[in-house]
Amino acid sequence: MTALAGHVTAGGPAPVLPSADAPGPGPVPRLAGGVELLGEYQGSGYSQPPSLVRRADGQVIQVSPLLYRVACRIDGCRDAAAIAGLVSGDLGRSLTADQVRYLITAKLLPLGIVAAGGTPAAAPKASPLLSLRARGTLLPERAANAAGALLTPLFRWPVVVAVVVGVAAVDWWLFAVHGLGGGLRQVLRGPADLLVVLGLSLVSAVFHECGHAAGCRYGGARPGKIGVGIYMVWPAFFTNVTDSYRLSRAGRLRTDLGGLYFNAVFMLALAGVYAATSSEVLLLVIAFTHLEMLEQLMPFVRFDGYFILSDLIGVPDLFARVVPIVKSALRGGRRDPRVTGLRHRARIMVTAWVLCVIPLLMFSIGYLVLYLPAVDRALWRSASLQAHLMTAQAAGHHYAAVAVDAIGIALVTLSLAGSLYVVTGLARRLTVLGRRWSAGRPARRLLAAAAGLAVLAGLAASWILQGQFRGW
Repeated sequence: MTALAGHVTAGGPAPVLPSADAPGPGPVPRLAGGVELLGEYQGSGYSQPPSLVRRADGQVIQVSPLLYRVACRIDGCRDAAAIAGLVSGDLGRSLTADQVRYLITAKLLPLGIVAAGGTPAAAPKASPLLSLRARGTLLPERAANAAGALLTPLFRWPVVVAVVVGVAAVDWWLFAVHGLGGGLRQVLRGPADLLVVLGLSLVSAVFHECGHAAGCRYGGARPGKIGVGIYMVWPAFFTNVTDSYRLSRAGRLRTDLGGLYFNAVFMLALAGVYAATSSEVLLLVIAFTHLEMLEQLMPFVRFDGYFILSDLIGVPDLFARVVPIVKSALRGGRRDPRVTGLRHRARIMVTAWVLCVIPLLMFSIGYLVLYLPAVDRALWRSASLQAHLMTAQAAGHHYAAVAVDAIGIALVTLSLAGSLYVVTGLARRLTVLGRRWSAGRPARRLLAAAAGLAVLAGLAASWILQGQFRGW
């Protein structure tokens, strides 16, 4: 899973500049600490490609070419007049010092790109839908870069062709000739072999992330840290490859596909070890790795397939377009620049993606909300059963089986906590939207509160009538 930082868009059309008699001189501007100017977003699906700026906190901000040029000329020494002269030469249009001061104070400063009076302004942060939470570091940035540099030779074309041909041959032999029966029988006979499968699958997932880092490094960008977090319900690995935004579309796609490619390399290595040891468990790991790769290609959640589709279309954050697309489709809906700024082909593809993702999300989240007590009850019973089995296995000194049961309990517990987290997060977002919609309007506030209470009462009645609380 590739982790990219959230986007904050300095949205809409190019800023309207004030007249030349705007406020007088101010302090010499300087960029906030840690700000990086990434350049124009290449292969963009926008009519006017935006430029990208990355803050020290990892947030990537889309700005207009005018704002980007102004930011490029801020060095902590030039005043507004000097910046205006240089930007005027860059763009071939006249810009005054007062207009530059306006762009800095009204546009760049609120976004946290420019520091005010020696202190950065409070900067907005994106809160992406279905994003990774509770992140921790496995490899810091320096180690991830070292690993990426060491593994970049795997992206040379002769190696890529050899890996693809080799994996195709292994797959044909495994699924069409040999089969997986031996590996399944071996795992059923001994829990220790199941631990081997889980351990190697974990190694495969970490190596997958090294593929993203190596792909990023091969293109000339610097990957960030490799870590682990919680995505929706399950633990997930991630690689910060935000710096790949400075690459071409081909470079970004190489970074996106690097994880899946390294899965293929890992499977080829397992096939080599199998040829030397004849351990059937290794073939089972190859099959499981294929399933992981298919899961990663899903484009409707923030897995690799989502970022691949995003880079093919040329739109960095597809989830940020869901609400604007829906509003634009409604009769009399406001024309949102996040939609109107897209090229025709990109708009069609984003709209098609939105039309697929909305019913999927509504069904998934709706089912979870409607059957939350029953789902959590089933998860709790599963964890309790595995705990009893683990106690019995420990009494019999079957420690491999104890380890397998402990892993199962941990996964079930995460699922239980994740279901509650998703529902509470949804309730929190809806509450924030309701408060925003009714801000300063008592009648609207009363209507929003009544609607919220009615939904809660309806859910409680549905849960009780279906008997979902029985057996707790």
